[in-house]
Amino acid sequence: MPGSAAAWKTNLWVTGSGSFINIVAMTIMLPFLPHYLASLDGDAGAETWIWSSLIYVSTFVSAALFAPVWGHLSDRYGCKINLVRASVGMLICMTLMGLATHAWQMVILRFLAGIAGGYTSGATILMAKEAPESRAGQAQGVLFACLLGGSLAGPLLGGFLAAHVGMREVFFLSGGMILINVVSTLLLVTEVHDSPRSRAEPATAAAPFDFQIWALLIATTGLLVANLSIEPIIYSIVGGMHHQPFETASAAGMVLSVTALGSLISSLTLGRLADRYGAGRVAASGFALGALLIVPQAFVNHVYLLMLLRFAMGLALGGVLPCLKSALKHAYRDARGLGRVMGLSTSFQYVGQVVGPLMGGLVAASWGASYTFHVTAAVALACALLMTLAANSESNT
Repeated sequence: MPGSAAAWKTNLWVTGSGSFINIVAMTIMLPFLPHYLASLDGDAGAETWIWSSLIYVSTFVSAALFAPVWGHLSDRYGCKINLVRASVGMLICMTLMGLATHAWQMVILRFLAGIAGGYTSGATILMAKEAPESRAGQAQGVLFACLLGGSLAGPLLGGFLAAHVGMREVFFLSGGMILINVVSTLLLVTEVHDSPRSRAEPATAAAPFDFQIWALLIATTGLLVANLSIEPIIYSIVGGMHHQPFETASAAGMVLSVTALGSLISSLTLGRLADRYGAGRVAASGFALGALLIVPQAFVNHVYLLMLLRFAMGLALGGVLPCLKSALKHAYRDARGLGRVMGLSTSFQYVGQVVGPLMGGLVAASWGASYTFHVTAAVALACALLMTLAANSESNT
């Protein structure tokens, strides 16, 4: 049963701010990572870029593998202890990154951070359990907005601190920020959780996944693919457009930033619409509108028009993820296994974060950059159709 009104709102703001800090810590190194690796003993040279890619991807791989595990343990032992565990694990890993002397150590530590972390997925599970049914979409929207805010603030803060404090010191400061998560989660988060079943009590089988569940999970991957497909080729795309008076790199960064800004605004509003009109239907509409806005991006030749379309696309797609999370809560009837399905949803989310940029790069290399938009639009449209079928199957049951 959800907690009291005051309790679930406190949990939301504590875990939302904790998720913001967690994403800041994970992205704070991105602006200076290649330079940091080049400063390590024996790792300078052309291999720096390869190591940077491995370090970036390793966290997503391990997090995708272990998210269902932590979700299952959250069902059994509660979300609060899982949030504290994730914070302590991140604190240790981030601090050790500041002491690393070789690139391979950074790969291992980022991989371990993906295993030991999971604060954001734990927060999603907690709010799925604790938020009232009528506010589920709103709660997931606030959490997602915090994640987007962290992904925007992290690189900005990292570049500033690296220039004025030092690159190694950035990792230690990140550890200090995560320590705030540990303390605030311990003191402020409350949870209504039944004690684990005794070993003598026969275990009941988990509820099976139906078509609607699988549709929501696949759509989660499709959403991340649609959002991230152009990231590896954005520099080349902007380079072929009119982007004066900005440099190509600055213009490319602005394109990505306005997309994130649109997503941030959308995540705070679509969740409320999902609570009112149905999460599945709102998600289907967002996918369909997003597909319509992606297609003309292949034909524009001015960066300002591309920015406008990407901002509108962010508005259409940015709030879809909270809708998908909310729909999962409503679709999966076994409350005792909600953490398991939410953890699996996080895994599908991480898969999309890897597949999206990879697909965009492969399509651009094989057919040309403009075709990336066409393929991405097809993915979004397929997800819209999938969500429509899932919503219809729900109404027929």
